[in-house]
Amino acid sequence: MRIINNGMCHFSAHAGWPLFPVLVFLACFLLSAIIPPFQSPDEFDHVKRAYFLTRGQVILDTPTGKSSGGMMDTGLAAYMNAYGRLPFDPDRKLSAAELDEANNIRWTGDQEFSPAPGTGYYFPLIYVPQATGLIIGEMLGLSVNGSYRLARFVVLASASLILSIAFMIHRPSPLAAALLVLPMSFFQLSSASLDGISTAGAILIISVFMRMAIDKELTKPWLLYVLTASVIVVVSCRIHLLPLVLLIFGTVFFTRRKSGLIAGGIASISIMLWLTVAFKTTIDIRVVTGFPVSGIIQHYLPNPLSFVRVLLATLADEELLRFYGQSFLGILGWLDAPFPEDVYTGLYALVVLTALFSTSFKHIEEEWPARLLLVCCALGASLLVFFALLVSWSVHPASIIKGVQGRYFMVPALLVAYALEGGSRAESRLFIGPLLLAALFLFSAFNTTSLLLMRYYLSAEQPEMAKFEMRASLPATSGGSLALSLDQKQMYGPSALKRIAIMFGTFRRKNPGLAELRLRTGEGEVLVIPFDLSDLVDNQYKWFDLDPRPYISGEIVFLSGGGISLWQVHREGGPVTSCLIYEASNGGKRYTRGCPR
Repeated sequence: MRIINNGMCHFSAHAGWPLFPVLVFLACFLLSAIIPPFQSPDEFDHVKRAYFLTRGQVILDTPTGKSSGGMMDTGLAAYMNAYGRLPFDPDRKLSAAELDEANNIRWTGDQEFSPAPGTGYYFPLIYVPQATGLIIGEMLGLSVNGSYRLARFVVLASASLILSIAFMIHRPSPLAAALLVLPMSFFQLSSASLDGISTAGAILIISVFMRMAIDKELTKPWLLYVLTASVIVVVSCRIHLLPLVLLIFGTVFFTRRKSGLIAGGIASISIMLWLTVAFKTTIDIRVVTGFPVSGIIQHYLPNPLSFVRVLLATLADEELLRFYGQSFLGILGWLDAPFPEDVYTGLYALVVLTALFSTSFKHIEEEWPARLLLVCCALGASLLVFFALLVSWSVHPASIIKGVQGRYFMVPALLVAYALEGGSRAESRLFIGPLLLAALFLFSAFNTTSLLLMRYYLSAEQPEMAKFEMRASLPATSGGSLALSLDQKQMYGPSALKRIAIMFGTFRRKNPGLAELRLRTGEGEVLVIPFDLSDLVDNQYKWFDLDPRPYISGEIVFLSGGGISLWQVHREGGPVTSCLIYEASNGGKRYTRGCPR
């Protein structure tokens, strides 16, 4: 801070702003420990696209009758299936057993085709952070969960680094920073989805443009290179941000350098070339609009008034407007975790107050061209959001536009935030703006954490706890047998088992003799594994390697010797189950409930 002649406190040009992304990083890092995998909308497909990139796949494959996709490790597919039960079911919570089973899934090396609808249009360079985490995790021998968590970390670290660079190039206003600490922003930055990197990249674009508009003829040449590369990467994966290309052309007005025209042309051609290739090679059969997308576009382009009528009808719907506002602030998960109304009220109030103390028209006469261009880009991007969803998500002919979410307007909102702030002078607002930002940060982080715990882990009511009692079976005798009582899941929805562990009781003695583990599949196939009874340890699990088949029953047959028991769990009013550990062929582990883990 510094003191100027009027005695009022102001923040210096960049004081603290490059460190602000560090605070965002720490908050999101903690939230990522709470948020289960794949809970950001379409995150399944984004992670698939990143995995395809690790295999060198830039253009997706398009088998007949399927959406475009690629070959994916079956371990990753199993990991996705483990968390695929959560979306759209707010009452579904995670148990420790489910987490154990999912977190132990390994990379298998086996490949199967998996579609990734909607991602073939995105230039894959944007997925480098996710791909980096996945490939490093796989090379280090981490589980699929460990690799996924590493991918999340690399995405968050990369986005935070980009934001720090952007804030050093041009400091943001408290309003622009406030948009980054909304619950929706926290949630998306904490995921392995695309929003975190694309939003950070957009802020870098705006920051570079503002710096060039301020420095004018003194602009460093490298800024134009950064601006052009960032626009190509961001716009080629976020088509509705196509108006950002205008910022490159706009630099000509400020710097008086024709290189801006060349850079703008290069960016435009690069983006159009990629989109042409992507649209020709990608098939997306997620949504049935009734007509091909190209045909719907050809309907509206010559008839812009038809688009305007549908747009006005959409904006006249009060429920939709309410949804846009709430989903901009934050409806978390797959739009299945809304906040209470009072939280939205608090978020609205803090954002509006921050905006009031962040807006400045002090130097409007010299800054209006840059500000106007930012607002025009925001308006154009917003219109493209509606148009894109009209032609790709709404049944044709449409009366209203479906599929629009508030988070799609994050970058347009950031453009407006920078336009309101101006910034050709080093000084910023009075301390009240950053103070409101700090209040919003704490309010948002607290309520986001509370909602995530409620959504994914806490039941609405305390479940009735079944009573479990561990008992040892009667000791076996020579020539006798002990039946293995598998759990209901293995009997009626069997997994292919790579290993199984059985908990034996030897009564603290060595028991000489031989026995066989016999396991049966539903088709009647039998696997026989002989073992020495003297190798057993009292009250410990013994592992048996299996050939990966879906076994549904088994027994221990004692060829010689005896005096061995199996530990079992007796559940009140339920079946008796042997204490077993099931390890599936993909590495996932499951434990008998009530037995030692």
